[in-house]
Amino acid sequence: MDLKNFSERKIAMKLIIINSLSEERLEEIRNVVPGSVVESYKSPKDALDHVSDADAIALWGFQNVQPLLEKAPKVRWVHSLSDGVERLLTPDMRNRPITLTNSHGVHDSIVAEHTMALLLAWTRQLPVAVRNQEQHIWKRPKGISLAGKTIAIVGFGGIGRAIAKRLKAFDVSILAIKKHKSDEPLANEVFTQEEIGKVLPRADVVIAALPTTSDTEKFFGAEEFELMKKEALFINISRASVVDEPALIAALSDGTIAAAALDVFSKEPLPEDHPFWSMGNVIMTPHVASFVPDFWDKLLKLLKENFLAFSKGETLQNVIDKSKGY
Repeated sequence: MDLKNFSERKIAMKLIIINSLSEERLEEIRNVVPGSVVESYKSPKDALDHVSDADAIALWGFQNVQPLLEKAPKVRWVHSLSDGVERLLTPDMRNRPITLTNSHGVHDSIVAEHTMALLLAWTRQLPVAVRNQEQHIWKRPKGISLAGKTIAIVGFGGIGRAIAKRLKAFDVSILAIKKHKSDEPLANEVFTQEEIGKVLPRADVVIAALPTTSDTEKFFGAEEFELMKKEALFINISRASVVDEPALIAALSDGTIAAAALDVFSKEPLPEDHPFWSMGNVIMTPHVASFVPDFWDKLLKLLKENFLAFSKGETLQNVIDKSKGY
């Protein structure tokens, strides 16, 4: 990193965070790098008039960083508060000497737990039981057991492995799909993304845990849904962009696949007239897979560690290869 030690600098180091934080949280970050300026703004638009002298910016990977970069000639580090960096990899970001990092690892266990909640909610038909309870109906839902089932995890990074670790307790067979084949102790078999056609017909459950890159844009489309079993459950806890949403709606409507459990959507909040609202074979959660009470503690711990390293000109954690997008 082309950066002098912070102690040699005559001006305060400035970090802009695009998310409303309490003054207590901001002071906590400032204390990591004494003399630093740390400010938070609700949106990129709100921060535009305050980034001209910023050294670093932290924002969500789904936010548009380009207007900020155009106003921030000094910035040398951008941190994604999420795992994904899909809207941060602009031409300006790729071409300038800016280090890009993400929050890989912070979300793994939380998202894996949410995935298990979605999976078990469907297999044990909990939504049906809840609806029956609301109507005072005593009727046993027809749930199924996970034991002996085959589960494909498409995208076997930190989150994919965390899901596999939890699934092992349910006596299932795990098929890992990843960009490059390697040994994966948590998986029964490993395939590359190019071999997806061999995997989908075998899986009872398909879990999308892919990063957002040009290679994964609409990775799941009509052809992929056609390859799945008619009894298959499709779960997406990664990014909406990895799914052709109209193709998924069609597959659910005509019985190509049995069901879907989704935490991410092409448009959020989901429009009131969206088909998913009224589909009995869809379980939805409003993009909350990574949100738990101590979420910000974990997120800011990584941010503070990287802020300190950045101020000293040291290597940062979770550096993104901008040419690959992950």
